[in-house]
Amino acid sequence: MTPRTATPPPRASLLARFGPLTAVLVAIGLVAALASTGRDDDRLSAGVGPKPKIGSSDSQLPISWSEAKKAGTTADYNWGENCDRETGRVKIPSNYAPPCLVARPGVAAAKATEASQGVTADTITVVAYEPADDDLSASLQALLDPPEKQRETRLKLIQMLEERFSMWGRKIEVVNFKGTGSDETSSRADAVTVATELGAFASLSSPGQQSAYAEELASRGVLCLGCGLSVPDTTFQDNAPYLWGNLQSPEQFLVNLGDYLIERLNKRKATFAGDPKLRKMTRVFGTVNFEQDPPVFGETGRIARERAAKRGFKSAFSLTYQLVIAQLAEKARSLVAQLKEAGVTTVVFLGDPIMPIYLTEAATDQDFYPEWVITGTVLTDTTVFGRLYDQKQWAHAFGISSLPVRLPQDQGEGWRLHQWFYGEEPLAAKTIGVVFEPIRLLMLGIHHAGPNLSAATFRDGMFAYPPSGDSPTQPQISFGEHGFHEKPDYLAVDDMTEIWWDAEATGQDEQGKQGTGMMRYSDAGRRYLPGEMPKEAPRAFEKEGSVMIYKEPPADEAPPSYPSPAAGG
Repeated sequence: MTPRTATPPPRASLLARFGPLTAVLVAIGLVAALASTGRDDDRLSAGVGPKPKIGSSDSQLPISWSEAKKAGTTADYNWGENCDRETGRVKIPSNYAPPCLVARPGVAAAKATEASQGVTADTITVVAYEPADDDLSASLQALLDPPEKQRETRLKLIQMLEERFSMWGRKIEVVNFKGTGSDETSSRADAVTVATELGAFASLSSPGQQSAYAEELASRGVLCLGCGLSVPDTTFQDNAPYLWGNLQSPEQFLVNLGDYLIERLNKRKATFAGDPKLRKMTRVFGTVNFEQDPPVFGETGRIARERAAKRGFKSAFSLTYQLVIAQLAEKARSLVAQLKEAGVTTVVFLGDPIMPIYLTEAATDQDFYPEWVITGTVLTDTTVFGRLYDQKQWAHAFGISSLPVRLPQDQGEGWRLHQWFYGEEPLAAKTIGVVFEPIRLLMLGIHHAGPNLSAATFRDGMFAYPPSGDSPTQPQISFGEHGFHEKPDYLAVDDMTEIWWDAEATGQDEQGKQGTGMMRYSDAGRRYLPGEMPKEAPRAFEKEGSVMIYKEPPADEAPPSYPSPAAGG
């Protein structure tokens, strides 16, 4: 598919369009997650030529420590100084450290004439995408950390993992590329530039309000890491093996959400509602979900409704909205009126973190005090946003989240590894989480792909990465076909945890600001893989056993310890 030539209408400045909300969103470093409402309805037939079959390149992949140990041949190979022979994993203080690898005998880098785009015998060209000026995430990230600090931190994180992971004789050549616009036409044109003029093997990140960039890259055989947010799983499957992300697709997290609603809430009293009359009623569910224009989640919704109906669950009312800031207040008033009129006791919200500001305000104005079920979509499960919602309403909010139990900012994976390796804090202190995640995906794939790097070996290598994590502060991550999801998995996090809002608790939010209102995690943050959700009533609003934040990972979750490579380490 070629980019459309229609010129989009002029856009007002970000401040004019979002006004005081800009100041609100600056509070967090994950604002690139906001999705847009404008999207072309056309679909791509992704990739260059036939899609390589899953497992087709397994014979090209490296030998892992576990494979050699099983064969009794670990002594036959040189594992290098960065291999921990006790754990069989690379020496970095992380529970997500990849396995030690050695090149499989007879496997070498492809000839120059057969090598993948952006790959030579000693380099890999990777574009670091920086949002266009009219992309909301650009303004917000710039206010959090200037672009130059983000670039320096990105480069240092890459160099750190280059030194520790198997790079098979190559170094990453980073090309910083600033988007020309956040609309679809500009996004596709930028992708063409990245693929054809810059000759990239992969792109780190993509426009925060547009998926067209990632899809266009996929159609040209270029990987996109940290891309495809707020799109259905079919987008990842249709564009496989080129799109990779961190949190679950809607189809994936709906499995856990469905189990939570059906096994733990359905056919029970609405005991957490704010209105005493509603508490005496058996739950009547109403859903409010974000949708794009044209719609992209219709098929996902249809499948979810069919499966729920077979298990005895039905939503009395299902409503949608689009993320058009100027219209949210009026839309929220209309939605709340319809929910109240339908006799809904329990509102299940699946959308962005802005709409609940208006929904909860409208609910209080209309004297409607239901239960609010948090589904973990786009930061609605954070303390920083929870404090912005009407507390008379959010005091009755609970649900599930993909996010781990919080740790202090300097205990985050990216920050902690940077501090360990360099002996200093990262320059991009406020956005290091956003910067680090796509880098981790990229470097895991290169490490596992072996000497012959291609989209196929990248995919099969990622699928060979063993599931890792699965603790309150460290979600389980895996890729491929491990039985957690119906289709091949191109997104990292697998599990979820139960959460609830404590309107009276005090503490720091995700950016270190002291205040009242905190997200709590039930059962000390215990996490559940798809199919593992318990069937008893929820543990929401039970303070005993819940936790808001750990000062450091519990002892049984602590990563391995290694001497710092920094001077004096």
